[in-house]
Parts: sequence; C-alpha cells; structure tokens
Amino acid sequence: MQNIEVGPGDLTTESVSPYALHSVGSFIAKSDGIFSGRDVLEILFESSGKQLKVEWNVDEGDALKMDDILFEFQGNGVDILQNRRLIHWLIGRMSGVATSTKEASEYLKSYGKQLVQGMRISPVFEVFDRIAFETGGGIWKRHGLTDSIYITQQHVQYVGSIEKCLVQVNKELGDTRKAIKIEVEVNTAEQFKQINELDYDILHLIGLTSDQIRDIFEKSNPLKKPVLHLENLTDFQEKYADYFFKYCAVEQLHSNIQHLSNEMKIQGKRVAKNE
Repeated sequence: MQNIEVGPGDLTTESVSPYALHSVGSFIAKSDGIFSGRDVLEILFESSGKQLKVEWNVDEGDALKMDDILFEFQGNGVDILQNRRLIHWLIGRMSGVATSTKEASEYLKSYGKQLVQGMRISPVFEVFDRIAFETGGGIWKRHGLTDSIYITQQHVQYVGSIEKCLVQVNKELGDTRKAIKIEVEVNTAEQFKQINELDYDILHLIGLTSDQIRDIFEKSNPLKKPVLHLENLTDFQEKYADYFFKYCAVEQLHSNIQHLSNEMKIQGKRVAKNE
C-alpha cells in the first residue's frame, strides 16, 4: 500500500520545498471512539528509520475523545507528508471498525451472545479489520480458506445436493475429519430442515427473515448451536436471548464502516541541520 501511495516520490511535497524540513506536529482525533492501528502504523513508520521520531499518547483499544492527541512526531517532514493519506485512512478505518464493534459486542453481551465476524468481510483489508474487530471485543473465528471447510449454497449447486457435498468432504478429509470443522451456510428455513441432522459442525444462518429465524429456533429444534447472521444490530430482538445459539454476526459492521475522523497538525518547522 505504501509503494502504491508514494511510488517513486511525493512530487507535491518535493516541489513545495526542495530542502528537507524538520517538522513538529501531531495527529488528533476529531470524534469520539476506540483507537486501533498502532501496531500497523509503527510498521509504516519503520521505513523512516531515525529520520522520524514518533511519541504515542494512546495504546490499542484506548477510548478516544474529540481533540485527543494520538501521537506527536518530529523529524523529516517529507516522510510524514507523503504518508499522511495512509495514516489518516488506517486510523480512520481501524478505529472506526473497533468503535462499531465495541458497541455491537457490548450490546450482544447484555443478552448473553458473543459477536463474531460476518461473511461480508473485505478480502483486501482483512488483516487490518481483524485487528480492529478483535480490539473492539469481537471474535474473529476464521482465518483464510484453509482452516475449515465452509460450504455455501453455490457449492451445493455445483455438486448437486448438500448430501453429496458432505459425503465427498468427509471422504476427502479421512482421518483429519476430527481436526477440521465443517461449516455450512443456509439461507432459508427449508434449507435448515434439510441439513439439521446431517454430519456437520457449524451452521451459519444468513439472510433469514425474522419469521424464518423464529421458525428455526421455536419449531425446528436445532441439534447444534448455529451462528446467527443479522444485517444490522437493530435486527436483534430481545427474544433471541433465549434462542439456542451463542454467536451472532452483524454484516453491516463490515460493509458500512464509519471512519473515525482525524487530522494532522504541523506546529512548527525549520530547515534540517544538515542542509
């Protein structure tokens, strides 16, 4: 990302000042929230070496108030200016994810449920979102495509039936079956009834209406605790507290990210001593 953003150089900064300027400044939160991204930003700053000194005022997971100073910097102003958009984006996205996750996690916890990541995660920014999601109190249960078997309705359509899918998967896994979880996604109450008594480990209920959710938990007797996926946190109903599931995912947390506002201020600058 840094190579794409900066490329061979920052033409604007280099044109504004042909000489390296020693700069002093800070990044400031412009809205309340939960901070996330320190470890990632520290990696970003490694390329500056000793030319840029950063002093942190917050740690991962700290609560933020508007106008809190996140970190202060001094050193080569070129390094901070050419990376400023990346810094804004990382602070904004990661702190935004952590903030909304914290709210959802605490709300679900009050009903005895735990928040897990949904299916609408970004495959490009997953490494950042996972850190922020866990900072906010969420549980990131899956990592990539190789730690479990996850069967979608597209896989069922491809093979022909859920029964054929599960038979083939169990055959392929062989002795490793006990070590690898088989997860299945269902999108209707009818699909749930077809799968409920088959050989799987985790069932994901995705895209169901409130009537279908009620039908599954009040009439169909789930044999194993499924993961309930909701579009919005407001879709959670109080009666769900008594339903037979532990984990709940909220898809809008991954697709409607509200970035935490932040700004950079340069308080002073001078020509570097070696110029």
